[in-house]
Amino acid sequence: MLPLKPPVPKKNIKNIKLVNFPIFDENGDILEPNAWPKYQGIFNGRVIIINDLNDKSRLCNLGCFGQFGIIDKDKFIDYKTLQNQVLRQKKNWQAMELVPFEFPNNNQNYEDKKNARIKFQKPHDANKPTYNNWKDLKSSRSTEYEQLLILSGVQHELSYFLLLEEAFFLCYTLECLEMRKENGSLMSVVECWKQFNGLKKNFPYYYAAYHYYRSKGWVVKPGQQYGGDYVLYKSSPTYYHSSYVVVISANGQNSALLPSWPSWYGCGRAIEAASKDLLICTVLGPEYEEEMLIDLSQYTINDIIVRRWVPSQNRKKP
Repeated sequence: MLPLKPPVPKKNIKNIKLVNFPIFDENGDILEPNAWPKYQGIFNGRVIIINDLNDKSRLCNLGCFGQFGIIDKDKFIDYKTLQNQVLRQKKNWQAMELVPFEFPNNNQNYEDKKNARIKFQKPHDANKPTYNNWKDLKSSRSTEYEQLLILSGVQHELSYFLLLEEAFFLCYTLECLEMRKENGSLMSVVECWKQFNGLKKNFPYYYAAYHYYRSKGWVVKPGQQYGGDYVLYKSSPTYYHSSYVVVISANGQNSALLPSWPSWYGCGRAIEAASKDLLICTVLGPEYEEEMLIDLSQYTINDIIVRRWVPSQNRKKP
């Protein structure tokens, strides 16, 4: 069996008591079932938006549920993707090149182009002022040219939202979240189950894996930045780097993220460069059907750690 990598801490957390679920108080003591909070979420058809400031604070600090992002009708951008887009735009701005000069093929072409430029050159305007330095030139420009606008990202208000798996875990397992539609009507657990399965293919398999790792104390977050479905953190992303990148396999089928061996190899190298391990989570169970009841006991989970085998590191010493 491969040894497990210890999580890499970001900060000193000796005197910090971390809480995994938002049904505890600030001291880390579990609340009585009749005193569990009821967080309020609005289902907009794709994600669950949290508007109350106290709910945002408790969900974020007690279990690290939810994240910030841009949500509108046309697109959905999480905060990390937005940061990457802003950085890419700035790099593109810095890398802007001048129009390349076309060198002539021979001397004749060069003379022809030179004569053409001389022929169509505008006559010098005697009334046009001349400037000896850049300060005089700058003072003569109109105010509309004095400011340079650099596009650094789309100006949208960030929203705090829950992913489908996070919302269903809080609603179904912990029973501490109430979801409503945009018209204000309350959604039942069965209605949420149907809606989420209609939105996300193989949702029962993804939720079973999410439920499995959350129950083991891991903080589960989206893992698209590493080519996986989830990433696993110990206790909190604030204090630890992620340890594993999880790829979900429904009933042993190849994941859409890794359809071929080259993609597997590339994903493994990228994850290894980030000092993480690739975790293949195989979820066995029935596919979703209409009027299917919620029964997680029908699903079995097997996970395997995949690492790259380096021959030079595994040779027997003479």
